[in-house]
Amino acid sequence: MTGKKWVYRFGAGANEGHADMSDLLGKKGANLAEMANIGLPVPPGFTITTDACRNYLENGNKLGDETRQQITDGIAWLEEATARRFGGASRPLLLSVRSGAAQSMPGMMDTVLNLGLNDQTVALLLEQTENGRFVLDCYRRLIQMYGSVVLGLDDQMFDDIVQDLRIQEGLKKDVDIGQQGWAIVIDKYKAAIEQETGSEYPQNINEQFYRTIGAVFRSWFSPRAVSYRAIKGLEEAGGTAVTIQVMVYGNRSENSASGVAFTRNPSTGTPGIYGEYLPRVQGEDIVDGSHSPRALSEAARLVRGDSVASLETSMPQCYRELVEVAERLETRFRDMQEIEFTIEENRLYLLQTRGAKRTIEVAIRVALDLLDEGLISRQEAIERVPLDEFHLLTQPVIDPDFRPQILTRGLPASPGAASGKLVFSAQEAIAGARAGDATILVRNETSPNDVAGMNAARGILTRRGGMTSHAAAIARSIARPCIVDARFIELDTDGRAMRIGKKMFNAGDIITIDGSRGLVMAGEAPMKTPKLDENGLRFKALLEQ
Repeated sequence: MTGKKWVYRFGAGANEGHADMSDLLGKKGANLAEMANIGLPVPPGFTITTDACRNYLENGNKLGDETRQQITDGIAWLEEATARRFGGASRPLLLSVRSGAAQSMPGMMDTVLNLGLNDQTVALLLEQTENGRFVLDCYRRLIQMYGSVVLGLDDQMFDDIVQDLRIQEGLKKDVDIGQQGWAIVIDKYKAAIEQETGSEYPQNINEQFYRTIGAVFRSWFSPRAVSYRAIKGLEEAGGTAVTIQVMVYGNRSENSASGVAFTRNPSTGTPGIYGEYLPRVQGEDIVDGSHSPRALSEAARLVRGDSVASLETSMPQCYRELVEVAERLETRFRDMQEIEFTIEENRLYLLQTRGAKRTIEVAIRVALDLLDEGLISRQEAIERVPLDEFHLLTQPVIDPDFRPQILTRGLPASPGAASGKLVFSAQEAIAGARAGDATILVRNETSPNDVAGMNAARGILTRRGGMTSHAAAIARSIARPCIVDARFIELDTDGRAMRIGKKMFNAGDIITIDGSRGLVMAGEAPMKTPKLDENGLRFKALLEQ
């Protein structure tokens, strides 16, 4: 026995970490501990350290006895803090299991939600609640995530089952599926798992829990995570922490929601809260790009031309609390933050904060603004800007005198402009780059498995998703122009053609996207090399002081 600490608690009066422990607790775990330290509404939980991950991987994918015991003690503490029982038949404790490396890797590693459900607990919950739709929605999410993350099954298989049901019942969205529909989906999920693996979906909750922790540790070496670290020049040896947290439910009712907020606009750096949310969903629905989310503020809703209510209008008290939280977090961390939140029955909870992914233009503006606001020093302002990307400020932009044939518009998720041949898969983008071709990757929505193809493409265009989706976040982090929520695009089912209105475009046809304005254009647009703008000139002067 080493006596080493492998698990650190946060929330419910037992805060054992802080923001400066990201090497040990990962960014997610360290920042959750810090938020709990300053009294923000964080569901309690504990973080299994990066040391435990490395120990697990070095010992043949086995948890050490001390680590397992400290996890068991952590579960007992959460049971006492919540007056619930993990695996209990009455008032069950449900948990999320999330990855969290020392350096942010958005969407590259795995998460499983709603652990603690099985057939027995679900049956009892259905007897105890009048909200059976909510219970079965949580259960089907657990089965799908467990099947994908732990059992390694194709996530599309599960999505197809849901889509088939929607078509049969004439429904447009997942939130329109009722209790009976989710019961059908769950039966089909289980049958598909048994057919694919030769075994039934496991009902032992402890087995589910520990196998999930192992799968999240192993996702450190998943192909997409390895690709992202190579693209960003991140270390391979760090490993991921795993955060175990009490579930809160954005899918419980019409008074519940999940969303992502930025303390400044991630595409422009403009101060003020900016973000998106969806009612009656869990957080994965926001970032996976499968939905078109709603604006947080009424001003953003008007700019976007959305007809659906903003959070400011639909849940004004929660919106005001979120604005206050955003201001506190930016001041505390002295940097632009990206915040994941859940609202359960009109009560706000915070699930994560991290330094927001940003382009070089936004990095410079935010650094200068924070310097002006007295939050950071001149040296810190310089360190906040990736100087190896400074040349991107003078990357070609569309000639301002050019009058393009505009095909459609979407949300300007990542600035810049690019022309290239249409490709409809990550593999085609990679092949195009190897052949020396400029390409534009077009998808309904991207997934973490597309990251190498996104990096190979000159630009990214998606039919669904919002400014906080996976496509938008990754595009900003790798400096690729990106447009999301181009909803008037139609992709053929075989994925080899795109229709916009009456015009059809095939793989290899050339289009241009302007990620700064959200414009999609036919053909190749003429480009010009811009001069440094005011912020660029000021930052250059700052370097020369």
